Amino acid sequence: MRSIAMGSQGIKKSECPKELEPTDRRTSVRLNLTRRDENYPEPAKPRYTPFRGVGRTLGDSSSSGEAASEPIQTTASASPFTAPVPALGLVVDESRPVTSIQLRLADGTRMVSRFNHHHTIRDVRAFIDASRPGGVTSYQLQTMGFPPKQLTDLDQTIELAGIANSVVIQKL
Repeated sequence: MRSIAMGSQGIKKSECPKELEPTDRRTSVRLNLTRRDENYPEPAKPRYTPFRGVGRTLGDSSSSGEAASEPIQTTASASPFTAPVPALGLVVDESRPVTSIQLRLADGTRMVSRFNHHHTIRDVRAFIDASRPGGVTSYQLQTMGFPPKQLTDLDQTIELAGIANSVVIQKL
């Protein structure tokens, strides 16, 4: 491929440079133009916008399957599927290490709560029970992941159980 310098006037008129003209006028000439002396602006990058829709649950452990057809709100706004934060008994000491745990309840509710690392599995269960007064109390807690780990030692701390900044699932 040859590089040929040509005046901008000939290019603007769509004229072929004399050096590249074919001997037969019926033959077409194809030119690729590269501009080197101009600064082109960067293309505008699309702005990131967070997802603001609703999520759908793919499966459900209940026999009726009604909870699977209900949407689960994924934004921070209040909805009928996010539990109110109970203020009973759980005191988080901000001067000590704090973690957030997402709790996925059997009824499809998801809630995030803050705990200290010294809180126990018993405290997590008490938090769930306080958020669902009159609800089922015979349930198991397990970690999310493969394989799921049953949280059976109620006196084990959140730190020792390895559930700091993680998801805990309630199974009936």
